[in-house]
Amino acid sequence: MGETAVLLLAHGSPDPDWLELVESAVRQCRLDLPVRVAFLGGVEGRSIPEERERLERTGAKRIIAVPLFVTAGSSHVNEIRELLGMDNEHPEAASIPCRQGRSRIVWCSPLEDHPVVEKIVASRIQTLARNPRAESLLLVGHGNESAVGGAKWDRMLQRLTLRLQNRFLFAGAGYGTLRPDTLREQARLLADKGELIVVPLFVSQGYFTRKAIPQKLDGLCYRYDGSAYLPHPLVAEWISQSVRAAVGNDFFTQRGVYENGREKTVEMGR
Repeated sequence: MGETAVLLLAHGSPDPDWLELVESAVRQCRLDLPVRVAFLGGVEGRSIPEERERLERTGAKRIIAVPLFVTAGSSHVNEIRELLGMDNEHPEAASIPCRQGRSRIVWCSPLEDHPVVEKIVASRIQTLARNPRAESLLLVGHGNESAVGGAKWDRMLQRLTLRLQNRFLFAGAGYGTLRPDTLREQARLLADKGELIVVPLFVSQGYFTRKAIPQKLDGLCYRYDGSAYLPHPLVAEWISQSVRAAVGNDFFTQRGVYENGREKTVEMGR
């Protein structure tokens, strides 16, 4: 194995079908680097520290960490960073100390509103929309009740909503979250402007897409199919683009990475 490897970081689930969705996305990636998937929980023997150690044992000195999460506003992202020995007190720093492991971690951005993600969401919208000028779009995110996490969710949702509205020209467009619970209120407001289309922003289908969202919208008229990012083939393209960008940008930061003889963890945006 070469000195660079990729660690895809996912939530985890005891459901083998869910695991296959993630593994399938990895198999579709166009990368010439070894890739392993680590899970935050729910998968015995595949934890983040275990998978990092496996890569290190086979010679990886630089690990490109790709968090398969909707946004940095997710509380799970900080959990993962801690497991990797990263400094959550300065999450926006260009380079930060790595306190654990023998490898250097290059941190990528979560999915956020990456152009590839916009394409995925747009394709979901196209399956539901019939006449956008007479319809309203409601994006649904999990959200975060903490001030910092919630603000990150809001910024991402605002950007994505604006771009999709510019693309489709709906009669109205907005977003709601489950935490804090703004979903039904936003749905009622948008339903007054046009026939409501509801699109969830979740990595995969599950409790929130199948039960929580429909329950919150019970009694309202809307179109919804519960589709998530996976198994869309463009998820693999997002992974590939994230890795290539991280490797390319890391090349130009090496002088700073080894400043004063100390190895640093490099943090990459898109």
